[in-house]
Amino acid sequence: MVEILQRKIQDVPILEVVNDELRNQATPLVVFYHGWRSEKELVLTQARKLAQKKVRVILPDAMNHGLRQQPVSSLPSFTFWNSIQGNLAEFDLILDFYQQRQLILNHQIGVGGYSMGGMTTGALLTQHPEIKAATIIMGTPNLNAYAKLVRESAAKWHRYLPADMANLTSWIDHYDLNLQPQTIAHRPVLFWHGTEDERIPYAQSRDFFDRIHGEPYADQVAFITGYQAKHLVKVPLMIKIANFFDYYLTD
Repeated sequence: MVEILQRKIQDVPILEVVNDELRNQATPLVVFYHGWRSEKELVLTQARKLAQKKVRVILPDAMNHGLRQQPVSSLPSFTFWNSIQGNLAEFDLILDFYQQRQLILNHQIGVGGYSMGGMTTGALLTQHPEIKAATIIMGTPNLNAYAKLVRESAAKWHRYLPADMANLTSWIDHYDLNLQPQTIAHRPVLFWHGTEDERIPYAQSRDFFDRIHGEPYADQVAFITGYQAKHLVKVPLMIKIANFFDYYLTD
């Protein structure tokens, strides 16, 4: 039976989803991030499917989401980038909580996420070699391309953005997987993106994969295309994600 535990790690509300028989035992650990304007409870179906594979799953509420809900800035994407930056800043805090309690089996750590959570995942790969496997689901690995798209859209619709918006979010350069794909470093990474995604362009993910897939460091990178699929995850894909982490993180 899968158990859902509510915790708060300093400022971060999380759900811990784990097989009840393994609650106090070390298991592989997956941190899984929700999307923009979503919350941790909305990825519970995915977490349950992972927990059935004897994986401990951690679902954090990103800054400005769920129990941390705050008004969204009128500046296009400003709160969005702030939320991703918060995920990045709090990742070590979550890992340390479980490492201190000796609940991570053999350093088997995975990360995944949908949409904004997928973008968080790609960004974490650039800085955290301890991650053993990752899934980037309908989230672009090309942060700068997405940021540029938002700025262009704001200009088109005459919405105010500061002229130095690129500088205000310049931290993105250090976490943009597109700028440092070699940091994948032979790790298993699964991409999924729908061709009809109306929020994050399919081409941003696909072009990245096509550019790197022949490189030695990308020998374990895979891409699944959701033909005619929009910005939505369905149960068969959740099962694929669970099987992916099961294969790469468990015995």
